[in-house]
Amino acid sequence: MPNNCSFCGERARFKCPLCSRLVCSTHYDPSRGLCIGCVEALCELCNGSLSIARCIYCGRLGCDRCLVQLDNVRRACRECIKVRVLRIEEARRGLERLREVTLRHFKHA
Repeated sequence: MPNNCSFCGERARFKCPLCSRLVCSTHYDPSRGLCIGCVEALCELCNGSLSIARCIYCGRLGCDRCLVQLDNVRRACRECIKVRVLRIEEARRGLERLREVTLRHFKHA
């Protein structure tokens, strides 16, 4: 097995613990202990796993634990889903108040 960097072909000095690629010091991020490929592909929500897709709402990269699959194609992060559910609940409460005011108005008219 050659000990060459997976990115540039130079002599590899490190093995990425996430993807097992052999990399040289140029393509290794010592602060994270990962190759640059994994650093660029990390989940932007948990920074612990490789991403699988982007949230359709905020565009952040996410892993299978941080994203919720909405259908066969679309995924959304839990934060965006929570915000959207809250907005829907606020809209629902607003419509309920409007309904109550309208009913009171027509009862007195």
